[in-house]
Amino acid sequence: MSQHSVTIPTDLSADKFTLGSTAGRLVGGLTITGVLALVVAAALGLGGDIVSASRFWHAYLAGYMFIASIALGAMIFVLLQNVTSAGWSVTVRRIAELITQTFPLLGLLAIPLVTAVMLGQTEMFYWADTNSDFVKGGEGFEGYHAYGLMMGKTGYLNPTFFLIRMVIYFFAWILISRWALNTSLEQDRTGDPKLTNRLKKLSAPAIPVMALTLTFFAFDLLMSLEPAWFSTIFGVYYFAGGFGAFMALLGILSYKFGEEGILKGFVRDEHYHDIGKLTFAFVMFWGYIAFSQYILIWYANIPEETEWYLERAHMPWARVELLFIVKFVLPFLGLMSRHMKRVPGRLIIFGSWMLFVHLWDIFFLVMPSHVTTMKMANASEELIHSFEVFPVGIQELLCVVGMIALFAAGIARQFSKHSLLAFRDPRMTESLSFHNP
Repeated sequence: MSQHSVTIPTDLSADKFTLGSTAGRLVGGLTITGVLALVVAAALGLGGDIVSASRFWHAYLAGYMFIASIALGAMIFVLLQNVTSAGWSVTVRRIAELITQTFPLLGLLAIPLVTAVMLGQTEMFYWADTNSDFVKGGEGFEGYHAYGLMMGKTGYLNPTFFLIRMVIYFFAWILISRWALNTSLEQDRTGDPKLTNRLKKLSAPAIPVMALTLTFFAFDLLMSLEPAWFSTIFGVYYFAGGFGAFMALLGILSYKFGEEGILKGFVRDEHYHDIGKLTFAFVMFWGYIAFSQYILIWYANIPEETEWYLERAHMPWARVELLFIVKFVLPFLGLMSRHMKRVPGRLIIFGSWMLFVHLWDIFFLVMPSHVTTMKMANASEELIHSFEVFPVGIQELLCVVGMIALFAAGIARQFSKHSLLAFRDPRMTESLSFHNP
């Protein structure tokens, strides 16, 4: 659209912007698909030897951390829009608010991971058994013991403290996300502009809470897969990828609801442009963080740090330079143009690519640690080599499909219950009339 100002319809109500039965019909099918996929994957993995069990747990974790990163990106987006009094995002902000309501679902999906740790199962997290040779420095693990790398971390990496941290994370996320949505929905009902100021004031302290919990969440479920390795910016790395993936998803959903759905006329080329700009910005930010993490470890050349990258260097799909090309170089070149950001169809293509390569990135973080488990279990060289070349089998596909299906079901359920538009936000006129220079 070329106009810089619009007239807001006077007959706005929540019913006009709720998908209702359309989304409701999707919930059941997606839920059944997700549950069946995860159950079959668990049966295939947990019914076999330690290698099969390890492969299931790593695949489950990869799928889980993929959808969790998107929900966390949505929550950060909502808080940033509130605290900066952003006007442009009013017509798409509710989509993000509803995506954040999947945190209770993510909490349920985390229960198997927490249970495995509490039972001391070491197929995924070696530190879960505090009496293991890995932690105490038994045969084959003298290096970890000699450096004090594991004994010095047992106060943090132990099942009880892990459980406490996970409870804190989800308590904070559910509380913040429910408060943000409920306040926004109350404004839909009452039209009280003071609620916008309340959202702004309380979102400011919520941002550091989200930053800290997200960072330690990434430490606990990703970095601790290789507990001798560490990176102080790993949480930022996970955040950058997740926020970029969320922006890509927001572009796709905005197009679906704006061009073809119930938000038609409320989502304009200017909104696509800003979504594209934020997606592009986090392509660059992720590239900056990924390069910074790699170059500092390469330059310092400390064995316990470089080992993490060396393990991935001989895996064709996990080579750092390949990941950098597909997740930074290609999206950077594709999204650089102003025209590309303003053409919804092309933005959707790059958004879909961003989601795919973010999943690739999560596999890059998670799946190589399964190779370590296979080596410890004395798996055959042929089996190890085949996994290193291509780590996607039936268990990985089932876990990813299962997680995405359940996540989509959770989102669809929210879309069926609540309005997709914050139609009484006092900045609605600004959102519909702003223009990118």
